Amino acid sequence: MKRLFLSILISLSALAAFGQEKDDSVNQRYFDAKIKEFVYRLDLSDQQKALFIPIYERYSNEMRANVGERRRPKTKPETAEEAAAIAKAKIERQQKAQDIRLKYVDEFAKVLNPDQLGRLYDVENQIQRKLMSRKGTHGKDGGHRPGHRPTRAPKGPRTSDKK
Repeated sequence: MKRLFLSILISLSALAAFGQEKDDSVNQRYFDAKIKEFVYRLDLSDQQKALFIPIYERYSNEMRANVGERRRPKTKPETAEEAAAIAKAKIERQQKAQDIRLKYVDEFAKVLNPDQLGRLYDVENQIQRKLMSRKGTHGKDGGHRPGHRPTRAPKGPRTSDKK
């Protein structure tokens, strides 16, 4: 019995370690892709890139440690108190994220020019939205939140219709 328990425990430990390695690998690939996108979208020089990466890595780690990932409640709140607690937790997470962003503005300003700095957080938000749409985290309704209409494509001739 002890051997069976020990072998199950070892198996679970190995699975947990494998899962952690997989998560680390995915996180590293995601981070690398974000850096590549920043380099392209902000038009960073090689020197700026070399200085930007360690700052952004510290920033990302701090965001992940203090804010974590956005999580929707598994069930709808049934009382006003539950809804208020969820709303407060969301606002507190947003406040922590804003505090971290403010903390790093001066560090990014040492590396980026004014135009790049002005676009930094917009680009980050666009990357995040792109990732969420690829993950399909907007919901099962085609990426639209309940009560919100999807935006329509602009009217007019498509570029493929032009001769």
